[in-house]
Amino acid sequence: MEVRELMKRALNILKWVFLGIYFPLMLSFVSVSSRSTICIDVNVVIRDSIEAGFVSAADIRSSILDKYPDLLGSPINKIDFYKMESFVNEHTAIKTTQVYNTARGVLQVMVNQHQPIVRVFAPEGTYYLDLNGQRIPVSNRFTARVLVANGHIPADKSDLVNVSRLIATDPFWNAQMEQIYIRRNNEYILVPRVGEHWILLGQPERVEQKLAKLKALYKQGLDPLEWNEYQLINLKYENQVICSRNRDL
Repeated sequence: MEVRELMKRALNILKWVFLGIYFPLMLSFVSVSSRSTICIDVNVVIRDSIEAGFVSAADIRSSILDKYPDLLGSPINKIDFYKMESFVNEHTAIKTTQVYNTARGVLQVMVNQHQPIVRVFAPEGTYYLDLNGQRIPVSNRFTARVLVANGHIPADKSDLVNVSRLIATDPFWNAQMEQIYIRRNNEYILVPRVGEHWILLGQPERVEQKLAKLKALYKQGLDPLEWNEYQLINLKYENQVICSRNRDL
């Protein structure tokens, strides 16, 4: 029994001695390996390329190599990942960037784009806005299928972003609505995909309640066959929905 206990203790001691030698050696190896790893390539992945195509992986890779001409062949530990991420994020269509390296020395650049919810046609030009009101330039490589906003576009886009967000993030409204027109008095008109009618939203306030009333009308009070009988659905007055056969605003 005593011999067995002694052997057990000896094995435990040997185990800890082994671990005490092994881990420092491995850490030293990893450290040396990291210092000696050379950047051999840059691989760019556009994570949301299915949803939006404002930028291409090839374009981002090319801009990185133009900015850092000595990147390929440089030690990985000499590359400032944060600065590279900041550089890529300067592109107006890009929302976030993550840069890291693989053990082989391939630099991985993971990119997410801004996702547009409305395309604005204004006197100063046309552009997209995302959920946060970030302006995204139009691209000749990609056209987003989103709401269109035109008319008297105000300098402050917060109300436009809010109305567009409520439509774009609701599957029912996203399928129904195609245009927002802003009148000179800042009243909003919605133009649906189906039917000949317009929807007078009025001032961009209590928008959620107004859309809830309209949804109830569509689903419970208005037969689809009747949609073409009305020219205007007025939601501007509280607790009222007025359907008119003419479009007198």
